[in-house]
Amino acid sequence: MNICSWNVRGMNDPSKVGDIKNFVNVNKISVVALIETRVKLKNSSKLQNKFGAQWHWVSNYDHSDRGRIWIGWKHRVVTLTVVYKSEQIIHGIVSANSANFTYGFTAVYGLHSIETRRSLWRELSSLSALNNLAWLVMGDFNSFLYSRDRVNGNSVTNAETIDFETCLSQTDLTELKSCGHFYSWYKGHEVHRISSRIDRAFGNSCWHGTYSDVVVDYMNPGLSDHTPLVMNYKVNMKKGGRPFKFFNYMADHPQFLQAVQKGWEKNQTTSTMQNVWSKLKAVKVEHKALHKQEFAQLETNIEKCRRDLEMAQSISIANPDDSVAQEKETECVAKLKLFLKVQESAYRQKSRI
Repeated sequence: MNICSWNVRGMNDPSKVGDIKNFVNVNKISVVALIETRVKLKNSSKLQNKFGAQWHWVSNYDHSDRGRIWIGWKHRVVTLTVVYKSEQIIHGIVSANSANFTYGFTAVYGLHSIETRRSLWRELSSLSALNNLAWLVMGDFNSFLYSRDRVNGNSVTNAETIDFETCLSQTDLTELKSCGHFYSWYKGHEVHRISSRIDRAFGNSCWHGTYSDVVVDYMNPGLSDHTPLVMNYKVNMKKGGRPFKFFNYMADHPQFLQAVQKGWEKNQTTSTMQNVWSKLKAVKVEHKALHKQEFAQLETNIEKCRRDLEMAQSISIANPDDSVAQEKETECVAKLKLFLKVQESAYRQKSRI
């Protein structure tokens, strides 16, 4: 499952929307926080629809009329339940639909001054007190954590870092391991451009204990001046069983009718239609059991039959008077013919589909 946070610095340019959409698709993003969209509320649905019907969206327009934060998620892959929204935060619970993977997710866009960001630190502290899950916090904090977080600009002062440091100590958040670029924001295109690390990803102790192998990739900024942060976690998705398919060759099996009768006699219920449905389901179970017993791994069985036939023929030809070897050869020929007939029937049926 890939999770992304990206300050896109405006989405009113159609070419930028296309670039963001392509990035999301190429990197197989399931949850994305798009920050600083600069899209008016009346135009937001139109742009969100360009990503496709597989995406659901939530934003914080009720706290900021400039669309500061959008969170999108592929609803067939995950479910997101919004818990809290403000001008600088959207917080929710993300659950994978087909895996045991649930975590708190907070998208952040910090305001541009030390004073206005103080409400952000208070909100994160409040969320940490309520959060008993693995917690992932990603976004543009617009704040520095260490003196090395800016080059070719004014030196980072203690006043710029102290609130951020205090918040982290109060919330049990520590930064995730990262790769790619170190700096996440760039100003100017000259040789000595100003570069800063203001986009970050954090996890609480529960996150680090559970997903210790997760790394955040700081990628190229594309049409923005911020790098997208992409976190990949390999979720063990629970795969459903193979869909039921009736192969015509099963009807020729000598135990086929017996399997049907055995299934049809099960699951007596009060409702007539429910009774029919239960019987058909039981027949399917019996059919699958018979198929697994007699025809599972068809290609492998054919190769085994060929090897057995080759061995039997070698013995039979070398010993013309060995009746047991001849009977074994006859048995292998019949078995191989049966499996080849089954294979041909399956190929014919699939080709029509």
